[in-house]
Amino acid sequence: MRHGKLPLGYRASGNEAEERALDHMTVWRILFWLGAQLPALANGREILSQHNPSSTCHRFVGAVAPHKFRSPQRERTLCQARQLIALITEWERTFPEKFFPRFATRAGFG
Repeated sequence: MRHGKLPLGYRASGNEAEERALDHMTVWRILFWLGAQLPALANGREILSQHNPSSTCHRFVGAVAPHKFRSPQRERTLCQARQLIALITEWERTFPEKFFPRFATRAGFG
């Protein structure tokens, strides 16, 4: 499956289903989307901090190995995606409501 010239979804190596893997662009699109959810990240951190003042989610910088990005913008996006994933993990241990889709989409962040 393609979107213009870019592949979407799975790529098959040969005709065997066992060889399927997500295309690298699909993974990047997901990480880029997560890294762009800054209002959800900020508001999620604020709510977690209010509920649990000892939470350290605001201190997690989400550092990424230098070989994982080619530009400062990609580094920021990957760090922000890691921060959001860490926040979601803590959120779902703390609250009965899932972060996505319940909190973020209802609040207009997703």
